[in-house]
Amino acid sequence: MLLQQALPSQIADRRFVQSLSCDSSQYQTDDHGSFTDSPRVSSNHEAFFPFDLNRPQDVWMSSSDPLTADTPPPEAYFSSPRSTSSTPVNEDEPALVAVIGVGYVGIQLVTAFAEHYRVIAFDISEKRINTVAQTLKAFPSITCTTNPTQLADATHFLLAVPTILHPDKRIDTSHLRAAVYTVGLYARPKATIVIESSVAVGMTRRLLTDLMVVQGLRGGMSPERVDPGRAIPGFTDIPKVISGLDDISYGSLDSITRLYSKVFASVIPVSSPEVAEMTKLYENCQRMVCIAYANEMADACIAHGIDPYEVCKAAASKPFGYMPYTPGLGVGGHCIPVNPYYLLSNSTFPVLRLATERMWSRPSRLCDELMEAFLKSKTGGEFSKHAPRVLVVGVGFKRGQSGLSHSPAVSLIQRLLDQWEAHVTFVDPLVKEQDLPYVPRLDEHTEWNKESLEMFDIIVVALKQVSLDLGVLEVLQGGVQVVTYCP
Repeated sequence: MLLQQALPSQIADRRFVQSLSCDSSQYQTDDHGSFTDSPRVSSNHEAFFPFDLNRPQDVWMSSSDPLTADTPPPEAYFSSPRSTSSTPVNEDEPALVAVIGVGYVGIQLVTAFAEHYRVIAFDISEKRINTVAQTLKAFPSITCTTNPTQLADATHFLLAVPTILHPDKRIDTSHLRAAVYTVGLYARPKATIVIESSVAVGMTRRLLTDLMVVQGLRGGMSPERVDPGRAIPGFTDIPKVISGLDDISYGSLDSITRLYSKVFASVIPVSSPEVAEMTKLYENCQRMVCIAYANEMADACIAHGIDPYEVCKAAASKPFGYMPYTPGLGVGGHCIPVNPYYLLSNSTFPVLRLATERMWSRPSRLCDELMEAFLKSKTGGEFSKHAPRVLVVGVGFKRGQSGLSHSPAVSLIQRLLDQWEAHVTFVDPLVKEQDLPYVPRLDEHTEWNKESLEMFDIIVVALKQVSLDLGVLEVLQGGVQVVTYCP
């Protein structure tokens, strides 16, 4: 049953928009009574879910990340035609699983569920869908599309779209709310919708409740657990936390359990989406705090003339009560740097907040310390007429990955350019020149040699990337300073 069939169109649209905002009183209406995108900020706005329909246009530009590449603003969703199907999902009907968003997480879901069900891989990026379709052409059970009308046949919807941040660190749920809106236009009664994206505690309930009530859907939350580059354990061998909004639509958890149990080796039902949401955020935010502590330990070691990595190795010999974390330049990726702000959006965690702020500022802080020390040195004193030549080694967000999402090395490069006006070059076998178009790239095949490297004043090893022999750095002469921020 479509939304406009359940309620008069204007009321239905208003009620649905309310379900996609944090607080309907925070959004203004125009002269016709329709909701606009301009928020009326209340006194508790920042303490509540700071949802915001507006997003800077530059976020949509210059990104090679498959989670956001070539993805237009969410307004593209709202012009989609509406489905006319109102046939309820039959309990005995073969499952047709629609995965909304086929970035790194979504593609894992598509391939895993395609082993057991027919799957629709849906994304609004033509470029992304074309790439996925080519990659998965050997899977006859997968249909790749950007046409939302094809979602009308689905029995289950898995939402794996990015939950990101605004430049000022406010959480940005525009992708997720647009995805929920799209599902609302095409889902049949008794279809099941599951949020896989990492969200703030309580957000699943806020986003899905009205949709479930009005259209008779089932819903819940199952936070993704994907570690880019990790092969063991496999994706489907990682225990899968699931939850359902049974208090809103009875049978939600049962529907999700039956679907996921065929795919994952271990399914962990929890009592509510709020438990599932907090579980994911607690897992990732614990890692943020522990890495921040390891970084502080490393800074203290440097002040005492101690090798922090030797300390880490020695501490790891303790067989109980210790978890090994390695200090470095910072943390990157789609989850660890971002998840704390989703947890902090409606909860108070002073330790987490400080650890997160320190982690975000760490690349700039270390950059300033490095450059100040260099310019005070005898070698650095020679650069009164020209800027230092700096090579940054390894710019992916982690070892073995080409993605640049929140990469600490990229933050370091930006600081070198903006604050110190350095001549910066990068080298990374996995990162292409067009991924960092404003920084020259050193060719690892023809220029990764003693003669070329001695042309630099400073070489910063931000990440020991795969297939890059760092032994040559040990034999450099000519006053080149080599600084390493990784083990």
